[in-house]
Amino acid sequence: MVDLSQCYLHKLGDAERGLLAELRGLVPSLVEKAREASEDAKKTERLTIWGVDLEKESEASDIILLKYLRAEELNLDKAATRIVDTLVFRADCKIDGLREAVLPGCYQGHDVISGLDVEGRPVMISRFGKMDLEKVFGDIEAFVRYRAKLMEEAMAQLSFKKGEPEDLTQVHDYSGVPLIFQTSQVKDAVSAVTKVFSDHYPETKGKTIFVNFPTAFAKLFKAFSLFIPERTLKKFQILGENDHAQLFESIPADRVPEGLGGMHRDGALAGPCKQVQVRARCTEEVCLLKVEKTPCSIDWELRVCYWDVSYEVWFVADGTSDLVQKSDGLVQATDGVISGQYVAKTAGELRCHFINNGAWFKSRLCLARAQVHM
Repeated sequence: MVDLSQCYLHKLGDAERGLLAELRGLVPSLVEKAREASEDAKKTERLTIWGVDLEKESEASDIILLKYLRAEELNLDKAATRIVDTLVFRADCKIDGLREAVLPGCYQGHDVISGLDVEGRPVMISRFGKMDLEKVFGDIEAFVRYRAKLMEEAMAQLSFKKGEPEDLTQVHDYSGVPLIFQTSQVKDAVSAVTKVFSDHYPETKGKTIFVNFPTAFAKLFKAFSLFIPERTLKKFQILGENDHAQLFESIPADRVPEGLGGMHRDGALAGPCKQVQVRARCTEEVCLLKVEKTPCSIDWELRVCYWDVSYEVWFVADGTSDLVQKSDGLVQATDGVISGQYVAKTAGELRCHFINNGAWFKSRLCLARAQVHM
């Protein structure tokens, strides 16, 4: 296996620096080859990849050239050929205009590109449960165009600066996807888009997380994984319905959408959440916020990530406790984020008790946070 650890701009080895210089010198001829191979490329004034002009020497263009070198395991000729192919693909398929393209309704409302993971990568989340699967996967060309548009939007979030993240984290949510759906149709569409991304979006996959992934789809994953290099395949993670703690290790809970068990939503509080694992038949207390300057208003939010739990919110000061709010029975994960406000007249602490008395064996993962109202 070729060592690619020094094929990054911020830690470039001597051999890799030489390969980059050689590939850099070939760029004008590669652009010319692309123009000769494509009428659309010939008509385009500047040929770019993700908005970066390879003919203009810069950190951004060096980073992209190094991506192609890594993808071809430092084989200069293969990297050069793939660059030409990508320039032709982007010109012929009008990829540069995809970010502004309006997609058919069946592709809208299922994806969000927002926030960063724990390593600073842009996060792209796709939820398949509410899709019209026949329409979405039925037209392979339209499906590839749809996914390419999302990739272009996500790649636009990268800085292409030395030492900063160069790839993406993608989350694919399969909750609500019917198991009786004909997976052969899905397989054809996914195989097509995987090949396009493998050929023309090299070294962009930082991590791909499958959440709420049904066992029945394991064979589908195995089928299209044949198109994926082993080094890339290691970046995949498959999580079940209640593996939120593992998801939050990659993406902070405050950046995970409410619908996926996190705390991110329109109008939500800012900042990190506290995670609390509540064992069966136990109560766990968490301090949400300490305040000293009063009076002040405190906004608070909490939720259970899976199954159910009951809760009590208290304000504790000078040995006295004021019950702020308690649940009316069990709160379900499907209830999402519960929020409220409390006016503190004295210094003290806002605390939450998560109560898991209804469970005999299973623990619950809960989230909570609070801040002074701004």
